[in-house]
Amino acid sequence: MSHNFGVVAALRDAPDVVIVVFTLLTQLGDFWWYLSVLTLAYAFAGVHPRLRGERVRERVAFVIAVALGALAVTYLLKLAVTHSRPPGAETARDLAWLPPSLDPVWRSLATSDSYSLPSGHATGSAAIYGAIALVSRWGSRRLRYGGAAALVALIALSRVVIGVHYLGDVLAGLAVGGGYLAVVWFATRGRRVKRAFSIALAVALVGMFATLTPETAAIAGATLAGRITWTIVGGRLPAFSTRTEGVVTAVAALAGAVLAGGTAFVGDASVVALFVAAAGGITLILTSPLATERLLG
Repeated sequence: MSHNFGVVAALRDAPDVVIVVFTLLTQLGDFWWYLSVLTLAYAFAGVHPRLRGERVRERVAFVIAVALGALAVTYLLKLAVTHSRPPGAETARDLAWLPPSLDPVWRSLATSDSYSLPSGHATGSAAIYGAIALVSRWGSRRLRYGGAAALVALIALSRVVIGVHYLGDVLAGLAVGGGYLAVVWFATRGRRVKRAFSIALAVALVGMFATLTPETAAIAGATLAGRITWTIVGGRLPAFSTRTEGVVTAVAALAGAVLAGGTAFVGDASVVALFVAAAGGITLILTSPLATERLLG
C-alpha cells in the first residue's frame, strides 16, 4: 500500500523479544488501560494530599470525556473509511518458548481485526496522554509534554512493529487524536467538563446514526451518561476523602469501568443492552465519590 512505505514488511523478521516488548507496550494505548487508570485516579483524587480538591476530580473527568470522544471519533472514521489491516494482522507470531496455556492470551494481545484507519491506539494516546499533560500539575510543563510525546510515539510505533497497522494508519491517528484534543481544549480550556462531554456526545451520536453497531451504541450511551451525570454531580463532589472512602469509591468505580469497558467483549448482546450497560458504567464511575460520601458519611 502507498501509505505503508514498506515498514510493516521490514519488521516481519524482527527478533521475538522486540515483538513481545512492543506487544506489551501497545497495551498502554488500549481503552481498557485508559479507563482503568482514569477510574482509579478519579476515585482516589480526594485521598492523597497532593490529589485533594474538587478541581482534581474535575480534571480527571475532563480526561475521561476526552477519552470517550477520541473513541467516538475513531469508530466514526473507521466505519467511514473501511480500510483493511495489513496482511497477517489477525495472526500472532508463533513463540516456541511460550507455554501453551498462555497462547490464547498472547494471541489476544498481539493481533487485531476490524478496520485499520485511523489507528485507535494512536488516536486515543495522542488525545488522552496529551490531555493529561495539559491538565496535570505535576512536574514541569516541559517534562509533562516531552514525556507524553515520547509515550505516544512509542505506542504508535508499537502498532506498526507488531504488524497490526500500516505506518499511514498511525500517522493519521496521531493527527486525528491531536486535532480532536485541540478542538476540545480550545472549546473548554480544560475546565468545562460538561462541554467536553457534550462534544464527545455529538461525535458519538453522529457515529451511531451513521452506522449503528454495538460499539457505536455503547459509545453513545457512555457519552450521554457522562453529559447528564456531570450536570448533576459536577461541583458537588467531595474534595477530601478518608482512605477507607477512597477504597470503597475505587471498588464502585472499577465496577463501573468493568460494566462500561466490558461492552467491547460482548459479541451477542443487543445494541440497546450495550447502550444501557455503557451508560450505567460511566454513571457509576462519576457518581462513586458522592455515593460513597453519602454511604459512609
